[in-house]
Amino acid sequence: MERKKIAVLLPWLKMGGTNKVAIRFMEELVQFYDVTLVLSQNTGELLGEIPKGVHTVIDEITPFSAMFKKDVQQFRIINVVRDIIYYLRVKTGRDSIDNYLYVVKRHSYILDDVFDCAISYHGQSPERLLNLIYRIHSKKKVVWIHGEMSFSKDQCKRMEKYYRRMDHFFFVSNQTKESFFQKVHIDLSKTTIYYNPLKSQEIIEKSREEMDEKFDRESINLLTVGRVSAEKGQDMIPGIVRNLNNKGYQVRWYIIGDGPNMGKLKDLIKKENVDNKVILLGVKNNPYPYMKACDIYIQPSYTEGYSTTICEAGVLGKAIIGTKPSGGIRDQIVNGENGLIVNASIEGLEQGIVKLLRDPVLIKKFEQNILKKDFEGKGEIKKFINYIEDK
Repeated sequence: MERKKIAVLLPWLKMGGTNKVAIRFMEELVQFYDVTLVLSQNTGELLGEIPKGVHTVIDEITPFSAMFKKDVQQFRIINVVRDIIYYLRVKTGRDSIDNYLYVVKRHSYILDDVFDCAISYHGQSPERLLNLIYRIHSKKKVVWIHGEMSFSKDQCKRMEKYYRRMDHFFFVSNQTKESFFQKVHIDLSKTTIYYNPLKSQEIIEKSREEMDEKFDRESINLLTVGRVSAEKGQDMIPGIVRNLNNKGYQVRWYIIGDGPNMGKLKDLIKKENVDNKVILLGVKNNPYPYMKACDIYIQPSYTEGYSTTICEAGVLGKAIIGTKPSGGIRDQIVNGENGLIVNASIEGLEQGIVKLLRDPVLIKKFEQNILKKDFEGKGEIKKFINYIEDK
């Protein structure tokens, strides 16, 4: 019997929680179906981890400047006029998913293949959503929602008409689903909660490897891992560390990751005069030895769908602090039982850290209790298989 064909659309394979779980998802998926990974850019630290048996296609959209230049050179007057309208909308701040549709429609189908299902795994991305609709032949089209919709109400309304063309939605947590429904109205019967899969034994084994940079054992070592971007909350870290050190706590906060807010974060570190207390380690292909060695793992996100790094820290038995607005975290830890959930603010995070530092027994309780939680997500793949096989 011929295997069904599944396409997974991703922008790239840079280090990050969503891309890591996408790889784990494809590792499971390829056991049952023919899987094609469609990348918009051939970049990322995780390229070497594409599962064996997954076909990879690179689909780079022609830059607008090159498109416009070619239209002018070939005297395509109608296209030139449309190019100018598109450009003016971008420049005057009227750019939207409707405007970007013009660029997408200027490109042909990515592949001639007809897939049984195509997935936009970065489901909040307008670019991936439009490419899924207009440039992939597929019997079923699906989006995977990993976090909160950060767009304005007007932008979400514009995206809604495209989301209504989807056959199904997978959400990584109940809170993520509820948050999505506050901004985008779709058919509830087309939704499934699918918890991110983890390979616990692999995480434990990798945590035994050597660290490139050793932690300062004379200090309390805090750790955050993730893309350095506005929603992840790393901008609060320098102020928290300054306050804690002023109160006599010898704290060092290590940050693993990179991203668009790195410049701002460096400026804040200098401003708060904590250069030797907030340590930027950059991207680490293997962050697990650092997770294992830290005293407390902290996810200071303003928004978070379902934190991969919290799951990983949990597998390694760490005391964890998460934040209240990060809805998915409530699916991961129970406040006061196996971790702390605090306000996503300098004051809230600082109070949570102090609470743990003053109570080593509570730290021990969290470390022991978090190991009892199953973060593997075993059996979740059956949810997707059931959807695909449902006639």
